[in-house]
Amino acid sequence: MDIKTLAFLGLSFFSISAFAADQKGWSDERKINVNQATVEQLDKGLLGVGPRIAMEIVKHRDQHGPYQSVEDLDKVKYVGSRMLDKNKGRIIFD
Repeated sequence: MDIKTLAFLGLSFFSISAFAADQKGWSDERKINVNQATVEQLDKGLLGVGPRIAMEIVKHRDQHGPYQSVEDLDKVKYVGSRMLDKNKGRIIFD
């Protein structure tokens, strides 16, 4: 292999690893308080949540009060068990 091929393969590997570990700036240490987060914070901080779902989470919170559990979040329009499973370590209810 020539140096260009090795460089390409090395960069590709590190790019894929970085993307998988930290999509959209997410990391496992980052916690999102769903009772205080803004639409933007929910959008950027939770896997599988875009602006539409983030708005529904805030709207439901405003109408029904703070979330107490994952079961409360599961009542929100467009939120499902897959999204909640992806974010188990990120969601807090303080």
